[in-house]
Amino acid sequence: MKKIITFLIIFSLAANLAGCAALQKKFTRKKKAGVKAPRIYQVKIYEKKPTPELYKKHYTFWSGWQSELVQVLGENHKKDMRCIEEIVANLKDMRNILIEEKAKALTPHIDKLAAVRDMIFKGEATQSNREYIIRVLDRESRAIKKNFNYKKVKDYLKKSFDEDEPQGG
Repeated sequence: MKKIITFLIIFSLAANLAGCAALQKKFTRKKKAGVKAPRIYQVKIYEKKPTPELYKKHYTFWSGWQSELVQVLGENHKKDMRCIEEIVANLKDMRNILIEEKAKALTPHIDKLAAVRDMIFKGEATQSNREYIIRVLDRESRAIKKNFNYKKVKDYLKKSFDEDEPQGG
């Protein structure tokens, strides 16, 4: 018993003399980091204006969603709803970039596709209606590609979203 007590006393003295830096470090208070001043960034206000690139972007997105809907119509209802929503949204964005004269010409196509959207949202995309929807999509796609591609409308783009003057003249 004396040996065990002696061993413990010697061990504790050796530990105290040698020190446990990790143990001391663990229990000593750390200095709080100083509060750094937040960085301030200069906010630059960008003016939104219609550009040919913006029109081309919406036209490309519309074309992609349109072709995808024709390919997958009837396989997945959620996918059908998303595709037709994107089609109508991109056409509306294209219409917003055009001056009033050309925008009025695009509106009937948007209305026909909005009617298709309503059919799809109501779940009326049955096998018989599916053929009708595909015919409408193809017909509208051909008409829009023929009359509203960038080359045909580049002179009818607005200078700004507030004005109704064409960009080209």
